[in-house]
Amino acid sequence: MIFETKIMTEEKTMSLWEHLEELRWTLFRILGVLLVATGVGLFYVDSILEILTAPLNELILKSSVTLNQAGPFDGVMIKMKVGVLAGVVVSLPFMVLLLWSFISPGLKKRERDSFWWIFSSITILFLCGVIAGYYSLSVLMPILVSFGVEGVQNLWRLRDYVDFVFMWLLGAGLVFQLPLIIVILVKLGLVKIAALKKTRKYAVVMAFAVSAVITPTPDAISQIIVAAPLYLLYEIGVFVASFHKKSDDLEIG
Repeated sequence: MIFETKIMTEEKTMSLWEHLEELRWTLFRILGVLLVATGVGLFYVDSILEILTAPLNELILKSSVTLNQAGPFDGVMIKMKVGVLAGVVVSLPFMVLLLWSFISPGLKKRERDSFWWIFSSITILFLCGVIAGYYSLSVLMPILVSFGVEGVQNLWRLRDYVDFVFMWLLGAGLVFQLPLIIVILVKLGLVKIAALKKTRKYAVVMAFAVSAVITPTPDAISQIIVAAPLYLLYEIGVFVASFHKKSDDLEIG
């Protein structure tokens, strides 16, 4: 029994070099996952491009917009960029899990449970934001075209359009983290539920201020398209934080 206990203790205790070796293999695995996911992204790059340009289909059919490649290497760069970005997006959850497998042995059970709750919330909210951002492009694109100079043809560089779409989708995914941020701030005791409810009118003003900064056009319609979901996310965050607060109070009671 003493011998078995000694072995278990030695297995749980790792030297600095052993930790570095484990980290090295974890990084190799992450790189391998990224390379495989990027390869898959490059294989399906044409299908991904069709999805990304779908919000422009109606405008292209009406000859309101024409996509073009402005240089001999544009096609190569576009496909490489789309493949790599698709690979990063697909492999990101797996990379986080690999990092987690390296970090988790040194954490307590409560910390591990908190990680899974936060990780799943971030993933779900990010996916919801990306989906919402993608479908909002069908509304945003005609608005952008309507602000074109009369008599001038809209020749949009495909490379610039892809960059814009990826930044738009990334921004939408990050904006959808607002409810989670509110819940975490409340659970940490940095913000009170009562204060959040009292500042609703300021939240509306802030939503429109943020939309005025991040929207590419100054028209009211595009700002409302961004500001309305922002305020809705604020209300969702307050509701979920209130629910968690009541649950914690019941457990304490």
